[in-house]
Amino acid sequence: MFRSALVLFTTLLTVPCWGALNHNQNSVVALSKTYGFLFGQEYSLRRIEATYPDLRIQVQLARLEFDTTFPGVKENLEAELTSAIGSTNFDKVRAQTESGVRGLLDQQAMTPTLAQQFVGQVRARAKGNEMEAEVLNYLLAVQYAQDPVGEFLAGFRQRFRTDGTGKSQGVRLNLQVPRSWVAQEGERPHIVRKWASEGGTGLSYIMLDIRDAQGYSPTAREIEQFVRSGEAREMFSEFGQVLDIGSFSVEGRTGYWSELAMTQERAGFRLYLRGLMYQLFLSGRAIGIICMAGAKEGENQKADTAALLVKPVCQQVINSLVLEQVY
Repeated sequence: MFRSALVLFTTLLTVPCWGALNHNQNSVVALSKTYGFLFGQEYSLRRIEATYPDLRIQVQLARLEFDTTFPGVKENLEAELTSAIGSTNFDKVRAQTESGVRGLLDQQAMTPTLAQQFVGQVRARAKGNEMEAEVLNYLLAVQYAQDPVGEFLAGFRQRFRTDGTGKSQGVRLNLQVPRSWVAQEGERPHIVRKWASEGGTGLSYIMLDIRDAQGYSPTAREIEQFVRSGEAREMFSEFGQVLDIGSFSVEGRTGYWSELAMTQERAGFRLYLRGLMYQLFLSGRAIGIICMAGAKEGENQKADTAALLVKPVCQQVINSLVLEQVY
């Protein structure tokens, strides 16, 4: 039955290769949009300071709150765009963006009431509110590029719940993932939901897998024996190199986890994959949390680096798991 349950890890084949903040047409457009947002916000705050000096302290407090939540994000965003499109092209994009945003904002009225409302909006943005979801996603992705678990620990989270219908196969649970990871439908029958990093354009994934374990629900002792005996390591070795393995407990249930590295081929393209996988059982169902990163073969270090960054995120996700049927 353990061997049957391990079939869930064939989902690894659907993970593409990884790169440092993933640069493609969609991500560059979103990053440019986010840059325009930041420029427009600061331009408006300076305009308020100049037009209504009595609001200067309120403006400074709002700016401080936002900068405390996203310290240095504008500089990091500029560096990311420069890396993506080159310094010459970024200079052009920056000039066009700033000119366009400035022209639009200068046409808008700025009454005392509107000014105060905008200052309040900036303070709300410091908490992740009052801004477009795509902009927030990329602010967070850039801010926490080197420390993705920091986003989760800072309270920028989204909650997901299954009601037992469809792919969840009768399992009712809820969990939390970082706010900037965008939810997507899983292509495979047993992938209930997956989340892609960097506003959905990244190449690291978290996946929730629920499948029928044919009524089997091993005890904590059986799980521990499965791990200690070496049987678990032997089973996982069929998928690749077992870097580490062990058992864990959450919601009064004992499961097993493994950290793997492997090379897979899909449609003639060879991928190096590395990730962390958790699995536990409930009412005859196998529940898996899979966190993966990958790179094309020969660029293994990219996937190794990404996987190490995602590992603590995965640990937080599994610890956020609530199995409603247990209560």
